[in-house]
Amino acid sequence: MNNSFEEEKEAILERMDASRRNLQQMLSYKEEHNGPSNARTFPRSHTFRFLTRHPYLVGLAVLGVAVALPRGSLKKAVKGSAAVTAGILRDQAKRSVINHALPSMLSLMRSGKS
Repeated sequence: MNNSFEEEKEAILERMDASRRNLQQMLSYKEEHNGPSNARTFPRSHTFRFLTRHPYLVGLAVLGVAVALPRGSLKKAVKGSAAVTAGILRDQAKRSVINHALPSMLSLMRSGKS
């Protein structure tokens, strides 16, 4: 009689372990297998992964925010950024830095995507 209780206890423990493993598999976060799942690959942040994997959705979100903003603040932001850009491009040294740095930064960002 004691032996049957032991067997029943072992069977219940086995079912509990199987159920626990099943739940762990269902609830565990699985990384997409689009690229290497190394912790050192760019981008590490979930936010930046989303931004790089869904650029059209991000563009639509930015457009939606731009439409939702009051026209005065949007106009001020555009004028301010145009003034800053004109100020930067007016100086030859700053233009030279931008001409050399921008292509290398773009190629670095592109290499991070692949």
